[in-house]
Amino acid sequence: MKCMKLSALLGLFAVCLLSGPVSTDAKKFAPTSFIAKKNAVKNADILSQKKDGFQSSAVVESRGGELITTARTRLSYYAELAWTAGIAIFMVLWLRSKSLYDSNPGSYTDEFPHFNEMVLKDGFCINPTPSGPSGLGTLKLCGIADALLIAGSYLFFKDKLDLGSNKLIFYGSAGYTLLHGAIHFFEVDQTGIIWDPNNSLATNLLGVGLLAVITAFTPIGINSAFESAGKKGGLAAGIATWIAFVLFYALGIKEKVYALTFINVTIFLSIFGARTFLLNKDDESRLDFYMGPSVLASVIAITANIVVMCFEPLACKDWFASVGGHIWFDVTLWFMMMSVMKQ
Repeated sequence: MKCMKLSALLGLFAVCLLSGPVSTDAKKFAPTSFIAKKNAVKNADILSQKKDGFQSSAVVESRGGELITTARTRLSYYAELAWTAGIAIFMVLWLRSKSLYDSNPGSYTDEFPHFNEMVLKDGFCINPTPSGPSGLGTLKLCGIADALLIAGSYLFFKDKLDLGSNKLIFYGSAGYTLLHGAIHFFEVDQTGIIWDPNNSLATNLLGVGLLAVITAFTPIGINSAFESAGKKGGLAAGIATWIAFVLFYALGIKEKVYALTFINVTIFLSIFGARTFLLNKDDESRLDFYMGPSVLASVIAITANIVVMCFEPLACKDWFASVGGHIWFDVTLWFMMMSVMKQ
């Protein structure tokens, strides 16, 4: 029996010898290897989650950008639609009021929705009492204010004139505003080479030519709307509209006191009307018109100018003349033009 136990022990010892020593490294790293694999799987899951998170963020950011672009595009569309409708109504009221006033000025109803008699008589809303330094009237103050606005804006934008189309926009706006202000300044006394109270605009070739030059924005704006919509024929349509407006004024309206109002109304109506009918509310190419830093800022500036233009003849005698009258149109017009400057 003892021999059998001894034999068994010897056999077990022999098996241990034949199997060789157990490596201490194996004992040490066997559990670590398992942990490393487990951590690798965990890290892979984390990386996958991060990747999914980044992709989700990119999708959200892209979607946010699309929503902002859509909002800006639709804002411009509905604003232009409102401007076109408002200006069309304004023009109808103006022509109707003028017709009633010309046919029987003694019995003209000087109440809303008719234009105030003062505006039909003088062309603008003018403070009836001399105002400003040295008793300057509203229109002379408009001419001075226009010059000051140009000088002040030049100091503000002089370092930004090389950005985009800023130089063209600024100097073009400045030229128009100087001419606008000069007409106001001399109009009050009916002095200057284009103001001849004995002749209508139709018989004054210089006046007709000046009107045509200033309203050249009409064919430019219409052609631009056609190009943005990818349609042909914009230049022909713009020139035809331009000529029709000039002839309508020279042969129909005639009175020189309405020249600047007619210029502003027809330019606005042509540009925004063409854009409203040719470019739909989701067409991103309509944003090319708004070259400034903010579509919203441009919309606010344009709206302010059009609202002032509409309030002037309808609220002049009630309160508008007492707070400055037509000068507010010149101020908002300049800010509207400057709202498209890149900064």
